Amino acid sequence: MVVHELEVDSVLKSYGNVKILSNVYLTCKTGDVVGILGRNGCGKSTLLKIIFGSEDTYDKSIRIDKEVYAKPYQHKNLIAYLPQHDFLPKRVRLRKIAALFLEDHEARERVLLDPRIKEHLDKPITELSGGQRRYFEVLLLVNLPVKFILLDEPFSGIEPLYKDEIKELINRHRPEKGFIITDHDYSNIISASDRLLLIVDGVCKPVSRLEELEELNYLPKGTLTAEGDTELGDQATEEHPPFEADTQTLKDLDLFDPNKAGSLYSIFESPQTKGGKYKLDELLKSPVQQPRVLEARRDAIRYLQESGIRLQIDRKQVDFAEYYLTSTITSARRNYLDAALSSIRRSYKPSNDDYIIETGIKQTGGFLTYLTSLLPVLQNGSAPLYLSQLCFKVAETLAKPEIREVIQSTTNRKTLFFRTGEYDHLFRKLVKNDLLELLNILYELDAYAAVASTAEKLGFSYPDYLRKEEPEVEIKGLFHPLLDKPVANDFAIDQWHNVCFLTGANMSGKSTFLKAFGISMYLAHAGFPVPAASMKTTIFSGIITTINLADNINKGYSHFYSEVRRVRETALKIKKDKKLIVIFDELFRGTNVKDASEASLLITSAFSKINTSLFLISTHIVEIAEELKGQQNIFFSCFDTKLQQDIPVYDYQLVPGVSKESLGLYIVRKEGIVDILGEAVKEQICKVESAPLH
Repeated sequence: MVVHELEVDSVLKSYGNVKILSNVYLTCKTGDVVGILGRNGCGKSTLLKIIFGSEDTYDKSIRIDKEVYAKPYQHKNLIAYLPQHDFLPKRVRLRKIAALFLEDHEARERVLLDPRIKEHLDKPITELSGGQRRYFEVLLLVNLPVKFILLDEPFSGIEPLYKDEIKELINRHRPEKGFIITDHDYSNIISASDRLLLIVDGVCKPVSRLEELEELNYLPKGTLTAEGDTELGDQATEEHPPFEADTQTLKDLDLFDPNKAGSLYSIFESPQTKGGKYKLDELLKSPVQQPRVLEARRDAIRYLQESGIRLQIDRKQVDFAEYYLTSTITSARRNYLDAALSSIRRSYKPSNDDYIIETGIKQTGGFLTYLTSLLPVLQNGSAPLYLSQLCFKVAETLAKPEIREVIQSTTNRKTLFFRTGEYDHLFRKLVKNDLLELLNILYELDAYAAVASTAEKLGFSYPDYLRKEEPEVEIKGLFHPLLDKPVANDFAIDQWHNVCFLTGANMSGKSTFLKAFGISMYLAHAGFPVPAASMKTTIFSGIITTINLADNINKGYSHFYSEVRRVRETALKIKKDKKLIVIFDELFRGTNVKDASEASLLITSAFSKINTSLFLISTHIVEIAEELKGQQNIFFSCFDTKLQQDIPVYDYQLVPGVSKESLGLYIVRKEGIVDILGEAVKEQICKVESAPLH
């Protein structure tokens, strides 16, 4: 059998000042299947059109069997081309199309007897599914007496069954033909091709190893290699339960009261879209235990901050697009006559439904156009894995021929007038789920961008997650994000020193420090930046705090009994989950000093023996420190206070040791309470003495 060769050389193509293809070179022989990959807009389709001859360019050399052809398609039996869009007449039956398309009787019979097609021969092309239609188109091309076939997105948006059938057609006819195929469905291009080329910066680079697709940043790192063997996701599963923080803990840390000025929720910048706000709320309220998920969120947020990317989202456009896509109004009619009649009717009697459909189509088209322009900004060599995967999902959806056509058409008022019903059916029926998924991805990016902006403004850093079972936390420069001029502190705690016994005078900073630590642990388990210069932490199953615990009058619980029940809840959670962060501020403050001392000593000693969890316990009862010093897992930290001329001076710096200062009586005296009461007594005596005698 004679082997024919197609050579493509010195191809240059620009649009305006933008160079698309630069000195492209490739070859294809009969028997070859050459797969071309590349990101959206890199020039894959343009290259196929140039090879076919339907696209002009100022420099190219197309040779078949050493002979140069300016427009190969004008020469019989040389080359065939499958465009992205449908190219067969819509109202003509398949039997008639085969007769018009194929001159050779045997070739025509092969098409008519094809088991996938023969039962549909008396149907027009419009009654076939997307997969059936694409299969029929490829079937016609492979039965042409040509030497080479160019297939542009043969697998895009069709059923898996027909993807396999199209690959079988290619394999069956490859002995006498050469194929050049391109598609965003990289997995099927890889499986169908002998050789792969990747268009990068306008140049066709040969791919000898699949890993190069990741190394050259076409695929996200980990897509084909072991690093990506687990699907990244933003939701916890039954096998990986969420990071737990109960209502009392959320209240103690002032996390989620949007109406409270001191709420942590209030420090985050607001996303631009309503969906972004809901997503931020969801992410903050859904801390998890999976390191891969946490690292994915963290890396995406950090990338947006460090790259300085700012999303320029048209909020009204996006909000209206979602409103339109989820509306239940009656679909527009899908023929030109109805479109014309509807337009005439609207000019006399405007309909709200008509307005929603027309505006919705325009705004949805605008949203898709914005995403198309955003992709190149987000996609570059330094983009993290999860963000690359999100972009890849967007690119795959935007590459679907029907969506790409709509993006180009919705800005054309005349086209929109005649095709309103068709586009409405496409948007709200055929690709509705795809478009809602694109909106969800944009909302996620919007939320990440808001967090990135907050981190930049407040000087937050990004936590490093330690992949080990033994609990450990190391924080440098920890501060409370709600203070105007916070003092930063370094702190470390691990399984060998798992109980921090914290002391300090009133107002020295103990509670603020404990809250700052609790907030950082919570944000780290949301994959968010933390208020610190740096942070390393293992993954925990939850956090439980007792900082602002109140009594429960309805249940008849005193403050002390509420504390005891809280400690019992903690013990049960430790028994169940094993790996918790526990923070108690002023343990057992609701009882007398003797009972508080003995209970604190008992519970703190018990905690020290559980080295799978970490404990921070503050107290004013410094006397028990001596009895605890013999236990090696307990370490002592304090906030010292200096008296200068009998006035306490706070530096809010955490230091090793036990505080010796007692300022409670000083504070009482400073407030002048005794003087106020003395004056009240004097006034009462005066009133009594001046009262008339009866």
